[in-house]
Amino acid sequence: MSTDRRIDEDLKFIETCVELKLLNETDAETLRQVIVESKIFAAQESLQRGLLTAADVDIVHSLRHPLDVVPGYDILGLVGRGGMGVVYRAKQLDLDRIVALKTVLISNISSPTAAARFEREAKALARLQHPNIVQALNFGKHLGRFYFAMEYVMGRSCEQALHQEERLAPEVAWSIARQVASGLMHALRQNVIHRDIKPANLLLLQAPEGSITSGGGEVVKITDFGLAMFADADPDQMRLTTGDKIMGSPAYMSPEQFGGEAVDYRADIYSLGATVWHLIFGTPPFQGKNLASLLSQKSQPIQADRRLLPTQIPDDQWDLLMRMLNPDAAKRPPSYDELIANIDRLSVELSTSGGPISGILDLAAISQQQTMDAVAIRPTESDSDGIRPSSYPAAAPLSQTVELQPPASAEQTKSKRSRIVSLIVIAIVLVLATIGLTLYRSFGEVRGPRPYTRVIETVGLYDGVTLSGWDVGGSMIGAWNTVQAPDGSNALACLSRQGAVTCRLEGKLHPRISLFVWAQPGFEKVDIDFAFDPSVSDDPRGSIRFTPREIILGEKRGDFEELSSQVASASPPGLYERYHVVHLERQPTDWYVFFEQRLVGTIPVSHIGSGKAIRLVVHPSPGSGSETPSPIAYFSEVRLDNLAEPKAADPPPPAEEG
Repeated sequence: MSTDRRIDEDLKFIETCVELKLLNETDAETLRQVIVESKIFAAQESLQRGLLTAADVDIVHSLRHPLDVVPGYDILGLVGRGGMGVVYRAKQLDLDRIVALKTVLISNISSPTAAARFEREAKALARLQHPNIVQALNFGKHLGRFYFAMEYVMGRSCEQALHQEERLAPEVAWSIARQVASGLMHALRQNVIHRDIKPANLLLLQAPEGSITSGGGEVVKITDFGLAMFADADPDQMRLTTGDKIMGSPAYMSPEQFGGEAVDYRADIYSLGATVWHLIFGTPPFQGKNLASLLSQKSQPIQADRRLLPTQIPDDQWDLLMRMLNPDAAKRPPSYDELIANIDRLSVELSTSGGPISGILDLAAISQQQTMDAVAIRPTESDSDGIRPSSYPAAAPLSQTVELQPPASAEQTKSKRSRIVSLIVIAIVLVLATIGLTLYRSFGEVRGPRPYTRVIETVGLYDGVTLSGWDVGGSMIGAWNTVQAPDGSNALACLSRQGAVTCRLEGKLHPRISLFVWAQPGFEKVDIDFAFDPSVSDDPRGSIRFTPREIILGEKRGDFEELSSQVASASPPGLYERYHVVHLERQPTDWYVFFEQRLVGTIPVSHIGSGKAIRLVVHPSPGSGSETPSPIAYFSEVRLDNLAEPKAADPPPPAEEG
């Protein structure tokens, strides 16, 4: 191949990567310069730099050469991808029809388990002939790559519907549930259990003309049998699909799927119940931060206060939902026939709905609560150190129920408020005088408004495999890579005695950056810096610092500098036992910093830089030598949520008398 032709091919390769958002424009421009100045191929260079994975390269090559992937099919575009397979929109040339073409990535084909699981999915789908299940059309293998063609569904998934509408009317959700139950009943009669029912795997399309279909005229199609299990499988066959690992989507999985217990069709009933909950109320029923937390929640019956949910449903709907979500499989509906009969008997009338859900419920709830608490504890306006600790008590849950009492007289209210304020002020003065704190405080005023709480877009910042999107070169300090955390998950970690790495963010006006951090025994300091500009060496930045004794929020100008204008609280029990979640939100005038969904404090936007990057900083620990140490902290589940103001909420229903 001539040099000019090679460069032209590589430039087109890079453009496709940009179109698919696999590369940002900065990294793309760097690659363009490299391939023009050297003989290195773009794909090879992007892999070496950690900008792309082997799977990314495979997808781009497939789209660049659409007739070479599978004989008889012309790839038209990318539909989606998972941990193992990729789904393309393609044309079957001999029949001139559009299909969904699923392939096993070349990077995975060397794994006998992956290949066998893919073949198993095809055979499972081939058994199924039902209007609520995506139809399998063809299966084969070409040049070491498995593929099969499926019915192409022109519609949206339930997950996309939730993004567009936030939640669905109960009658629509139960119509979807009935159709899914019908499809799963057919699958079970063919000895197939799905094991991964969730909104993303339920496709909606308009019912054919002339048909009679409830629920807004949409038909549901169950897809993605990649984790399917034969109900009559022997233990060896079952291990073929699991690889002795937890398989499924944790938010929707049944409790028995977590612990390696025997799994039958009732696991799908549980997942369907979790899906119905999400469709009606707008969020999954359980939102733990790791597998252990989720399993702990799912091991007990749901203890939700129905009055606080955004949609009110009749008792019969609630009772059926609780049966489907019972942690004891024996107490769930015993068959799909009974489940469908129960759905048919529901009073699925249009129910009273509250306002739309605003982002994460616990984080949204704090906004109003802070306003109430700040009335009682309000420092003078001369207190201008910039760091604004939370006025919300550290030990109080943010989702607590506030009980309203009958209104008192004006004099009673004034007198009671004066006494309360006086007592609180005296208590604070005594505590501060005793401990002798100045900048180190646990309570104070939260001044800036927090109107942006509704998530309208989510972007993953760490894929769990590569350093794609992280600053490889330039401002990186130390050796960073993907490693296995103590719980078996993949995480980002520093493999040298100290280090720092940057993730540049796209220009979101009001972002929420979320990430998990897991400190290890023996660590000294770990920082998560934000509002950081990598191009400015001493750019002022906000930082939340973890130490064995405390969590500190402050400002600094260098990676390993001390923090100024501090506010701190004690490190939580179990600091070394699991991941802990951190949220960083940019509101109109302040950055809000949360730890485990509890507000640590705020920093005025004007006090720190305006950079759009975060930086992970690992300080050297005492006694760490020059040899490569074990990681002292793991970072995972890094994501960026684009925030907007909540939509106008419907007025709440009037309170019942008595």
